[in-house]
Amino acid sequence: MDGTTLISVAQVFLGIILLLVSLNLYLILRLKEIDPFGSWNPNKINAGLFMVFLVGGLIAAYASTQAWSEHLIFFQPAVSEHGLEIDRMMRNTMGIALFVTVLTNILLFYYAWRYQAKPGRKALYYPHNNRLEVVWTVVPAVVLTLLVFDGVGVWHNIMDEAPEDSIQIEVNGKQFDWTVRYPGADMEYGETHVSFIDEISTNTLGFNFEDKRGHDDLVVREIHVPVNKDVNMTIRSRDVLHSATLAHFRVKMDAVPGMPTSFHFKPLVTTAEMRQRTGNPDFNYEMSCQQICGGGHWNMRLVVVVESEAEYNAWIAQQQPFYAQWQEMNGANNTAEAQPEGASSDAVAIASIATAQ
Repeated sequence: MDGTTLISVAQVFLGIILLLVSLNLYLILRLKEIDPFGSWNPNKINAGLFMVFLVGGLIAAYASTQAWSEHLIFFQPAVSEHGLEIDRMMRNTMGIALFVTVLTNILLFYYAWRYQAKPGRKALYYPHNNRLEVVWTVVPAVVLTLLVFDGVGVWHNIMDEAPEDSIQIEVNGKQFDWTVRYPGADMEYGETHVSFIDEISTNTLGFNFEDKRGHDDLVVREIHVPVNKDVNMTIRSRDVLHSATLAHFRVKMDAVPGMPTSFHFKPLVTTAEMRQRTGNPDFNYEMSCQQICGGGHWNMRLVVVVESEAEYNAWIAQQQPFYAQWQEMNGANNTAEAQPEGASSDAVAIASIATAQ
């Protein structure tokens, strides 16, 4: 038995001994017809405890919020254009909810102390008040209506059509990872279908290689996006329900099998700038899955890099089309078919198109 366990056992035994001694002392006093609690007023004690719990609860709530604030995403500023609006709505809603919660609980605990039972005090029967009913019905209704209208307006602004010059990214989820696809120089995705999936030949997205539009598509394991540029994400799932979430950007959209979803956003802060702000040289944005999808759910994380447009174009230019990789891995040597009709064989062409957007 180690020292920590021994101390814990000793503490338990000391607690039991203290309890038994207290019980024996109480029984001795009762045998002498002495009631040590006879002068106590339970109503007064309970009323006092209500105030103790009120003050203690407020202090505990404030202290715990301060202690965990750096780990809560709500206390970290949004780094996308629409995220600023979401944070504004969140602050408004939380402010109103917090005000109402604190006020009603203060009144609840205060009244329990102020109007405690006392000899000669009679409870007042107060069943109805029309004016009070109108006030506490109309005021919350007006406040909630304003919040709802504000939310609907922001929702429509966020979920409208993505700008035509948006960076296009397709995110594919499966148990238990994400795979990312960018369109190539032709800015068109090639056809994919579950019937073409072949894990042995690494065709995990199910490319139809007869569709030459997909011969220049890029398949990567991390997301790169340029700062201050609109990004449109098409989100798919191969098996079960996932949820693609970029918490810092206030992006969250379910990945539904058989039904592509989409979300567009504009990042405002690069990864390098965020590392300076946080003082953490290892900081990275990430995409996670916020829908429990099985035993490996915790592992569905993907690095997201926000960089300057020049850095993004350079990264795009370094990527090799998936079709060329697939040919190399499977012993094929048909580079003439590796490019779609009319497209340049140079990956820099992809970057030039992205620059022109």
